[in-house]
Amino acid sequence: MTELTPQPAAEHQDSAFQRLAANRGLRLALLLGALAYVASTRIWLFVLIIAIVLSVFLHEMGHFLMAKRNGMRVTEFFLGFGPRIWSFRRGETEYGLKLIPAGAYVRIIGMHGLEEVRPEHEQRTYRAQPFRRRMPVVLAGPIVNIALGFVLLVVVFAGFGHPSSTKWQVRSVADGSAAAMAGIEPGDRIVAFDGLPVGSFEDTSSLIRAHAGSSVDLTVERNGETLELPVAIGWTLDSLGAGRLAPLQVGDSVIIVGGQPITFYSDLVGALQRYIGPVEISFVRSGVVYTTSVTGPIAMPIDGFRGFLGVGAQSVLEHSDVIAATGQAATAFSDTIVGSVQGMGRIFSPSGLGNLASQVANGGASNSTSKSSGGGSSSLPGAGTGSADSSAQDRPMSLLGIVNVGTQLGEQQGWAGVLALLATVNIFLGLINLVPLLPFDGGHIAVACYEEIRTRISKKPYRVDMSKLMPVTYVVVFLMIGLFMSTLYLDAVDPVKLTP
Repeated sequence: MTELTPQPAAEHQDSAFQRLAANRGLRLALLLGALAYVASTRIWLFVLIIAIVLSVFLHEMGHFLMAKRNGMRVTEFFLGFGPRIWSFRRGETEYGLKLIPAGAYVRIIGMHGLEEVRPEHEQRTYRAQPFRRRMPVVLAGPIVNIALGFVLLVVVFAGFGHPSSTKWQVRSVADGSAAAMAGIEPGDRIVAFDGLPVGSFEDTSSLIRAHAGSSVDLTVERNGETLELPVAIGWTLDSLGAGRLAPLQVGDSVIIVGGQPITFYSDLVGALQRYIGPVEISFVRSGVVYTTSVTGPIAMPIDGFRGFLGVGAQSVLEHSDVIAATGQAATAFSDTIVGSVQGMGRIFSPSGLGNLASQVANGGASNSTSKSSGGGSSSLPGAGTGSADSSAQDRPMSLLGIVNVGTQLGEQQGWAGVLALLATVNIFLGLINLVPLLPFDGGHIAVACYEEIRTRISKKPYRVDMSKLMPVTYVVVFLMIGLFMSTLYLDAVDPVKLTP
C-alpha cells in the first residue's frame, strides 16, 4: 500500500504560481478579463487606462519608426511590462504583449557605450550612427507626445467647445441657501445683479460677497425667458472670521448663539461680545447644522464675512470652427507648456521637494483649503469649474492620481474633460522627456550634441565615456523612483477629489 504524504500548502501555492507564470494563455485571459471587468463597471477608468497606455505606446512608436528608418537594429517592441503574454518575430524584431498594461518600450541596441553588442551588429547600433541619424531617433518620442497633445486640444476646442470667459450657468443649488429660497434652478444664467449686467462667475461672486445680508434683484435667463428674482443674500465666515471662532471654518454660517437666532453677521458680532464664559452656538456647514461651544467675549472682525448665494457654477461652452479652434488650441498649448515648465521647476525645487516630503511624513494630511474654481483641471479647455479639495493642489500626481482625476472628469464632464486632461498629460510627458539628464531622452540628446561639438572641434569622432555619467544617472533614477513612490503613496491615502 502506497503511503500518501500531504504536501505543505506553500508548495501547492508555489506550484500554482509557476503554472500561472508558464501559461501565457491564462495570463492573456486574466488580462482581458480584468480589462473587460473594468470596462463594464467603470467605463471612464477603462478609457483612461487605454488612453495613457496608447500615449506611451505612440511615444515608443516614434522612437521605433525613426530607428528603423535610420538603419538601427531594433530587437524588441512590447506593449506593457512584466511577464510576456504573447509575441511574434518579424525579421530581427520581436513584437508582443506583456501582462502589466502600464506603457510600452522599444529596445534599440547600443544606446550607450557600456552595452555589449555582437561585433557583426556594431555598425547598426545607435552609438555607431552619426549625429544626423541619432537626433531624430531620440527626438521622435517627445515630439509625438507634444504633437498629440496639440491635436487633442484642437479636437476639444472644435468638437466640444471651450469655457466662455464671460458666460456661465448654475450647475447646482445648495439646499436651504439664499438661491434655493429665491427659486434659482440648475441651468439658470444670472445675467444682471440689481440691474447691473454681469459676465463671469468671478464678477458675480465679487458682487455677492460685497452684498452679504442685503436683498437684491437677480435677472435670470431660463429656457429662453428672462426672470426677475428677489434674493436675500446670505453670509458665511471668511478666513478672518473663522480665525477668531475656532473650531469653525471658512464657509460656515452661524445661525444661533446662546439660543438667540442670528440673521446678519452684525448680529453675530454683537452676540459674541455680550457673552462672558462658555456659550453654545449652532452653525451650518455644507448644509448640515452643527453645535459647539465657545468662550466669550469674542471680538469678531468687522469684515470677517462674505456674501453667500449658494450656487455652483458651470461654464457655458463655446464652439469654434477648425481654423479658429486651431488658433485657440495654439494659445492653450503655449499656456500648457509654460505651466508645465513652471510646474516642473516647483516640483524639483528645494521647497517643492520639502513640501512633498512633509506631506508624505504627515500621511497626506494638509491644512490647505479647497482650490477655488478655475484651478486644476478647470483651467483646461472643455473642462468645467470643478475644483480639487485635496492637498494634491500643491504636489505632483502619480499615474494613479492622473487616472483618478481623469475618471472623475469623465463622470462630471464627459469626453471634453478627459481629452483636455490627456492633452496636458501628453504635453507634460513630452516635455519631461526633454530634460537634459539621463536616462531621459533629453539626456541622450545632450550627450549626442556634446559628442557632435567635440567631434567638430577635434575633427575626429568622439564618444562620451558613459561610465563617468552613470553616477549622475543613478541619482536621477533614485530621485524619480522616490518621486514615483511618494506621489503614488499620497494619491492612495489622500486621493484628489474634484468638487462639482
